[in-house]
Amino acid sequence: MRRAVLIVMCVMSFAATTACAQEATPKSGTVSVADQRIAFLREKMERLRLRAAESPQTKFPLHEKLALRWSNPVSGVVDGGVYIWTDGRRPVVIGKAFLNDKRGPQDAPGGWCEALESVTTIPFVMQADGQDLWKPANPGLRFHELGEAEGLPSENDNARLTQMRGLARKIQVIGNWGTPPSDWQLRTLTTPLFRYASEPDGITDGAVFAYTQGGTNPEAIALIEAILETSKSKRHWRIAVTRLTAYGVRASFDEFEIVNLAHLQSPPMNATLYVRSYPFARYPFPVMETSKESAK
Repeated sequence: MRRAVLIVMCVMSFAATTACAQEATPKSGTVSVADQRIAFLREKMERLRLRAAESPQTKFPLHEKLALRWSNPVSGVVDGGVYIWTDGRRPVVIGKAFLNDKRGPQDAPGGWCEALESVTTIPFVMQADGQDLWKPANPGLRFHELGEAEGLPSENDNARLTQMRGLARKIQVIGNWGTPPSDWQLRTLTTPLFRYASEPDGITDGAVFAYTQGGTNPEAIALIEAILETSKSKRHWRIAVTRLTAYGVRASFDEFEIVNLAHLQSPPMNATLYVRSYPFARYPFPVMETSKESAK
């Protein structure tokens, strides 16, 4: 009898312990607020459709991988992502989408923004919901050829990446940001956002580098390419810098200015930069935002 009672008590104790463990374990289907935010931004980017202006059947798809996840406590961005559209080989458009901070139920409900820059010479049209939104009139980049003093691109893949990182660090980028605007020295992220090659264009290797403000917010990008234009020419480096913001950006290489982009208040449809802001009527995520959550 006593043995039977002990067995029953042990079984009850084990059941109670198992129940407590199950209650303490998060449900596998639970989606965190952070994941909800980045899924929201991805959905907004997927609504955009890019096609060649002169060949409607030629489409430029959104790359399946998020190029960078970022935040900016200085400007109040709680979450953001960098997205890249390609022609199957090289980037065509690089953009960022982000959520402005929601500080509490008594404050403004925040909103989300998108900023996209053309990095191609191919004329294209961007549409959403069947409407034309953006049709740049000019290429978004101007490449600068580098001479042999910067070294010739290595035949080794890893060595070329080291060379590209060195060139990225030599590019100094200033963002003219804020109200009133002031100069910010942007920080180089030495891990490329995207690496590519395009044999038809003579690009044997290329990489996109970001220059950030206030944490990991990419305000500018550089494209660094190892290019062989003709069979008679030598493979060499070329670089280009452009913006991912409507604020002013200027960049120099070895103290020589290579780009100076003024602040754009309201970029027109044919500008190389597309920027839109969308305020929320009601904040779409749980208000349980914490400093730890925002810091991710």
